[in-house]
Amino acid sequence: MVTVKEKPTYFDRIPNEILFEILENCKSTEPSTVLAARRLSRRFNACMDHIADVKINVLSRLVISGLGKKGIEMRWVSYEGQKTKTTVVPWSTVRSPRSSFEFNFRRFAIQRILLKNVPLSDDLIEFLRRQFQYADLTKLIQLSLSQVDFSLSNCLSLHRFLAPVAKTLEIFEITQCTGMRADSVTDEHLAQLDAPTVRRICIDGVRFASNATRNLDIGDGALRHFARLGAFPTMILDRCAVTTNTVCDYTKEWFEQCNESEKQLRSQVCTVKRCPKVKGSQFESECLRRGLRCKNRRGSGSLTLYNVQEENTKREFTIALAALEDKELAEKLKISEQNCNNNNLLTVPPSFQL
Repeated sequence: MVTVKEKPTYFDRIPNEILFEILENCKSTEPSTVLAARRLSRRFNACMDHIADVKINVLSRLVISGLGKKGIEMRWVSYEGQKTKTTVVPWSTVRSPRSSFEFNFRRFAIQRILLKNVPLSDDLIEFLRRQFQYADLTKLIQLSLSQVDFSLSNCLSLHRFLAPVAKTLEIFEITQCTGMRADSVTDEHLAQLDAPTVRRICIDGVRFASNATRNLDIGDGALRHFARLGAFPTMILDRCAVTTNTVCDYTKEWFEQCNESEKQLRSQVCTVKRCPKVKGSQFESECLRRGLRCKNRRGSGSLTLYNVQEENTKREFTIALAALEDKELAEKLKISEQNCNNNNLLTVPPSFQL
């Protein structure tokens, strides 16, 4: 066999920068000229992509939904253009390190990202991070995770997912998620958010992978972090490790630090649900000790609303507390009793057994 190698032509040796200048003139001519240049070769097609005028499309929502074993669905929604488009991505593409939707994401300015019913795995996070590096995320205001399965993630998974998107978020929501552990969402994750920017943090409907887990590692550190920076976003904290004293301190700090215009504009609300270290009766006494008036009333469901006021003012900071449900409390007590009984059992050596 004789192998013949063709030498590259002198035209192929032209640097891309010079070729860009030549092809720039084609853009001002008829569309047929542009198409002819693209059909000439792969190199010409790539060069035309490089010099093409990129029209940025503002995505009102990027919705990423799970399709079971089939893969994921990416839905692009534009309120401005009243358009929507759906793309199904199989799991083999998600797992591939070479998969890229650069052509699409370079044209996106994303405002909201919503994840629904997907497993938060490292493969999915890496896939999304690769796409987000091409998009304009300066207008991103919301990240919502709904019915997401955390069982395949670890403490670093959410940290890596938040890294490229957290600084501009105004709304951060994790709702009705399953397979969670204590370190699935922590104080360190909330610290990634830009405190002066974020307006709402919602951690609700938490479902743990194990019955032995009592709460997320979101504790007093998160509230102290926001209070120290003078930021008081509306919060919903479910099954967290915050304590009564810190919730009262956070309330007191709002009255002392929040500017007058914001106090007159709205009252503040912080909802603490099923947090074992926050007690309603203790909360009232701690508020009185800090010189705050506290009135409680029944809210919807198991919520008890505490309207906290400063003396001689009408401004209110509302704390909504929800205790553990009776069934959950009974299960917790049952587990603790079993652990105590197991610890008190004596092991009899085989030689003394009958």
